Amino acid sequence: MSRNAWKLLTLAVLFLAMTNIALLVFVLQSRAEPATLTSAPTPTPFALPNNREAVRVVRVIDGDTIEIENGERVRYLGIDTPESDVNPNLSSPEFYGPEATEFNRQLVEGKIVYLEPDQTDRDHFGRLLRWIFLEDGTLVEAEMVRLGYAFVNIIPPDDRYADLLRDLEFVAREQRRGVWSEFKPIAGGSGTVAPTPTTAPAATPAPATPTSTGACDPSLVPGAIGPEEAYDVVDQTATIVFRVVSTYNSGKAVFLNSHDPYQGYFYVVIFPDRWQDFPEPPETYLLDRCIAIQGRVQLYKGTPQIVLRDTIQLAILDGE
Repeated sequence: MSRNAWKLLTLAVLFLAMTNIALLVFVLQSRAEPATLTSAPTPTPFALPNNREAVRVVRVIDGDTIEIENGERVRYLGIDTPESDVNPNLSSPEFYGPEATEFNRQLVEGKIVYLEPDQTDRDHFGRLLRWIFLEDGTLVEAEMVRLGYAFVNIIPPDDRYADLLRDLEFVAREQRRGVWSEFKPIAGGSGTVAPTPTTAPAATPAPATPTSTGACDPSLVPGAIGPEEAYDVVDQTATIVFRVVSTYNSGKAVFLNSHDPYQGYFYVVIFPDRWQDFPEPPETYLLDRCIAIQGRVQLYKGTPQIVLRDTIQLAILDGE
């Protein structure tokens, strides 16, 4: 072999040896020191399904209603937020109403959102009914429920995300976040669930007129007042004792009336997602019962009402 060939062979061997040494050093260093990322991984953008429409929100009207760039108003599905001062039917904003409106504004105003339809296209006011998604895939209704800015109010058949919202509400309610911080147990109250009846539910609907003649007066609960005094405590929190003399289920709410005829007299409203808290439909379970209800008394179209959002607001004083 020539001298030049030996030189080339020697250089090749040295090159391979140095390469192996460098590789060995790299492997040892890799094992000794954990690898670090130069930046956080970029979230995968959600794919826009065909049934979601991208729109820009030009104005937030309240906690659950927005106006989009084409002038349409959109009512959120699945939730109900406390009313803010924009509702002309109420005598005052509800507890946490302004906060819910402001949070909704921070979430969506001026932004692109995605509208997803369910089964019902519009409500009786002509507003679009939609599930609302942010660009990162966040369901706005779920975020508002999770943080205590909204109550769940599922009205079939628009129930696509009902399970998710109810799970989130359970936690928010247990932790008394936001809207739930208003409600406190009353003297003699039934706690987190209504009392269980001692007899089986009737096979036919209960009569729409009272059958009980037992006493039902405010002295049964310390500090309570009667329904005829509701006008004296408008926009205040009060405990009102009365006998439920008639009820009505509109499909979107149950109404407990303190007088027959009911027009102009104090009543209680129970929305659908609280119906499941009772062992029977509330319109039959509470009919002819003497109850105490605690909450903010507000005028709705001139008539005093309390909305039952949590069963700790309620005490059943007889009827077992």
